[in-house]
Amino acid sequence: MIEQPITLYFDLSPEAKPTMGAVGRAMLEFEKMAGETVFLLEPSLEFSLVYDTSREGSLRIIAGLRGLISRERLQILATILATTLINNAVGHFQGKAMDEVAKLISEEGTTLTGQDIKRIAEAVAKIERSESIRAPRRELYRAVEQDQAIEGLSAFPSDKEMRPKVIVPREEFRERATVYSAIETENNLEPRVVPERMEVVLVQPPLIESSRQWRLFANGREFGAKMLDERFKQQILDGTTELRLAGGVILDVTLETKQVKEGELWHNKSFAVSEVHGWRQNPQQAELLLSHRSDSDDEN
Repeated sequence: MIEQPITLYFDLSPEAKPTMGAVGRAMLEFEKMAGETVFLLEPSLEFSLVYDTSREGSLRIIAGLRGLISRERLQILATILATTLINNAVGHFQGKAMDEVAKLISEEGTTLTGQDIKRIAEAVAKIERSESIRAPRRELYRAVEQDQAIEGLSAFPSDKEMRPKVIVPREEFRERATVYSAIETENNLEPRVVPERMEVVLVQPPLIESSRQWRLFANGREFGAKMLDERFKQQILDGTTELRLAGGVILDVTLETKQVKEGELWHNKSFAVSEVHGWRQNPQQAELLLSHRSDSDDEN
C-alpha cells in the first residue's frame, strides 16, 4: 500500500508556546476537512493524523494518505488538501489564479505537470463549495486565531523539515474564521456544481441505451438525474450485477447538483450521478426513506 504524507504547519512566536487546546482543535478540524475531501474524491483511501517533532519556532503535524492507487494520484490528492486549506487565505496571493497558488504549494514537495496543477485547481474550486469542507476550515482558523503563539498556518504535500513558501499570516485568521470562500461571494451569475455523497432510492432506471434521466428519491422528494457512471449503467443494461430491479434498491452515489444564482439565493436546476459507489436491497429502509416524502409528491 502506497503512502503519501502531508504536513500541517504552525509558525510560532519566539516569545510564547502554543496551547494544546488550540493545536488540538486545529488538528481535529483539519482532520474533518481533509477526511471529507478524501471521502468526496477517493473514498477508498485511508487518512490519519500523527504528531511529529518540529524545528524550533514551528510545529509540524504529519497527516498520512494511504491507498491502493498510484503515487502520482496520492500526490495530487495531498496537493488538493493543502491548496484547499490555503486557497483564498493568503492576502498577497489574492491576485493570483488558484492554479498558481496550487503550483507554489506543490513545489514544496512534489513535481507536477501544468495539466496536473490545472486539475488540482479545478478540484479545489469544486469541492470547497461544500459546506462540509468550508465549516471545519472556518473552525480551524477560529481555533488558531485564539492562540497568540501561533503566527502563521500552512500545509504542504510532504513531510520534509522546511519552512513553507506560502504561510497564512495571523492577521488573516479572523477573517478566514468568519467568512466563506471567495468563490462563494463572487458577484457573478455563473452556475456552480455542488457534489455530495448520499444514499438515494432507485425509483426507475431507463432499461434502454439512452440519455434519459434516472428517477431517484432522496431528501423527501423524487427527481430525475443523468447517470454519468457509464460502468454501472452498462452493468445494469447487460444484467451483469446481482442487483434485482425490484422495490427497495438503495444506491450509494455522488450526486452533483447544478445550481444557478437568482438574487441572493442559489437554486437547483439539474442533477447528475457522477459515480455509484455501491448498492444494497433493503425494502424496509427504502420504505422508511420514502415515508419522508412531501405532501405534494403524489399530486405532482
